[in-house]
Amino acid sequence: MSDILIPPDYATSNTIYIATGDRDASDNRSIGVLKSTNGGTTWGTTGLSYALTANARVNRLLQDPANNQNIIAATSSGVYKTTNGGTNWGTQLSPYTFIDMEYKPGDFNTLYGSTKTNGLIYVSTNGGTSWTYTLNIGSVGRTEIAVSPNQSNWVYAIVASNSNSLYGIYKSTNSGANFIQTFDGSIAGNNLLGWNADGSGASGQGWYDLCIAASPSNANTIVVGGVNNWRSTNGGTNWAIITHWWGDQVQAVHADQHMLTYRNNGDLFVCNDGGVYYSNNNGTDFTDKTNGIVISQMYKLGVSQTVSNDVITGLQDNGTKLYSGGLWEDVKGGDGMECLIDYTNVNIQYGTYVNGQISRTMNHWNSSIDIEPSSGAWVTPYIIDPSNPNILYAGYANVWKTTNRGDDWVEISTMSASNFIRSMDISNNNTNFIYVADLTRIWKTENGGSSWTNITGTLPVGSSNITNIAVKNNDANTLWVSLAGYTATKVFQSTNAGATWVDISTGLPQIPAYSIVQNKQSTTEVHLYVGTELGVYFKKGTDNWIPYNTGLPNVKIGELEMYYAASSTNSKLRAATFGRGLWETPPYPVITSISNDNLDKNDIKIYPNPTNGLFTIDVNNNENYNVEIIVKDLTGKIIYANSFNNSASNNIDLSCQSAGIYIIQIKMGNEIYNTQVVKQ
Repeated sequence: MSDILIPPDYATSNTIYIATGDRDASDNRSIGVLKSTNGGTTWGTTGLSYALTANARVNRLLQDPANNQNIIAATSSGVYKTTNGGTNWGTQLSPYTFIDMEYKPGDFNTLYGSTKTNGLIYVSTNGGTSWTYTLNIGSVGRTEIAVSPNQSNWVYAIVASNSNSLYGIYKSTNSGANFIQTFDGSIAGNNLLGWNADGSGASGQGWYDLCIAASPSNANTIVVGGVNNWRSTNGGTNWAIITHWWGDQVQAVHADQHMLTYRNNGDLFVCNDGGVYYSNNNGTDFTDKTNGIVISQMYKLGVSQTVSNDVITGLQDNGTKLYSGGLWEDVKGGDGMECLIDYTNVNIQYGTYVNGQISRTMNHWNSSIDIEPSSGAWVTPYIIDPSNPNILYAGYANVWKTTNRGDDWVEISTMSASNFIRSMDISNNNTNFIYVADLTRIWKTENGGSSWTNITGTLPVGSSNITNIAVKNNDANTLWVSLAGYTATKVFQSTNAGATWVDISTGLPQIPAYSIVQNKQSTTEVHLYVGTELGVYFKKGTDNWIPYNTGLPNVKIGELEMYYAASSTNSKLRAATFGRGLWETPPYPVITSISNDNLDKNDIKIYPNPTNGLFTIDVNNNENYNVEIIVKDLTGKIIYANSFNNSASNNIDLSCQSAGIYIIQIKMGNEIYNTQVVKQ
């Protein structure tokens, strides 16, 4: 969401409007303006709606304080207005794409809009019917604007340079008719958008984090945010830093500011990559209000196979975090990327910073060293050899190999991918088979890296970039590839080591897929999970994909991994989500135990439906045995019993039962089959 609009009559109307899509980094597309009339419990579309394929954004919402039905939306396809609370949005008021928009306090007919490039500010004095640009700097970056009811004719603007440092602070005292520069960002020590507390440095992140707000009670007090937060008390002429990303000279507040907003009473809120901070004294002191908000943006995760509750995750701008013994701790700072845990020793773990900077710990992060061999993609892939944990492979422009857990590395490929390797996997069945991919090409080696072959073939790459590779657990020639893009083709399979590819996407929505994993404990049929832009999907054998999202928010999945317990019913599928933290669920039940070898597992199939608690058991009773089915909970209480004398399909209703593990016993003649199922 790029904006939230709460009308002043919320106490009685319970109405909220939201602008969907990510205006800052364009990570998520918009489906338009949504509206709730019950305080956010449910949401409906409005007359301003987009298909995901439109690649649209809604950047800003403004509501007429004199009439709640009048709302203006700044979108990537222009400016629109509704006069009936969103039911209809009329014709396009303006074709301009405004990254920010404000209205003159007390006059909703006077509107100001700013752009993401070229330092443009447009002004309309007739409610958006016509616009004139009154600031046109030229070759610069993003511009954000602020107004204050204390001086309704004043308009402030912060403009980023092409290098994303500060270009300047601008001010108008005549409702945007003209602007003057009050602060020059090109002067040494004036870079308010950089990392340093003294304003030094010639770069920043103005394209991504840029915001400005003016006090509602004193328009001379302005706060701007970039990496850090700065304040002026004299209308933008002089500035002092008030928060720093690690606390140099002033209070530490998390980096990368995306929104500054005042309450009418003067309370100031700062929203950044770390959460929400609050000040009741114009930014002199801040209190972190983030605790309890589940918003972690996780890129990747690593799962221990020796300790059930050890998981390590890499987070956007919030470091690398370890979950161990029921507690979270920070083990590495900055941006966290791919993480691994040695499958033989939980104390040996790996975490990464951007572009493939790898750290290794041998003692559960009591200490660590850096071991990276090169520089790679923002999220650089690396894997552990499944037969020898001393061997790791990492994907940069080429593939690198270490045989001593990263102390020494050797380059073992020559593809020199210009946009870097982004995904890789190795066969458990034959570790000479390794598959790697950049965004549009996939290569394989069948001899441990001595030679490589491009096997991209008929994969529909391009706008649908390659996002992940998974090799079948017991077959080095079978692999699956997931693709991004908003198309119908999401997952492809090859059963001949990439010589040909088959589309197996049926059942998946037309949204990006980011991660694919096979449950290796299912040996009678293939169980696949794919993480998408909107949750997890499951594929059983040759069946179509189905949602596997009970209890999971609609959220982008950064990576899926499996923890394998001795009993498959205790195994876990874990999802690192990009926005809602870490989640886990029991996997789809797997037939793992039969008490008599003469009873073929293929004669009995269990089909759980995790959305309604029903389990269907199909029995292929070729010899017309008497068949008895009994379901018990873990206390031994029988909750279902049935018997029959022919092949049958029985629905077992667990919908009224609580979540947990249930024992299914099937007697076929003199033979007995036992297994467990999990109700979520």
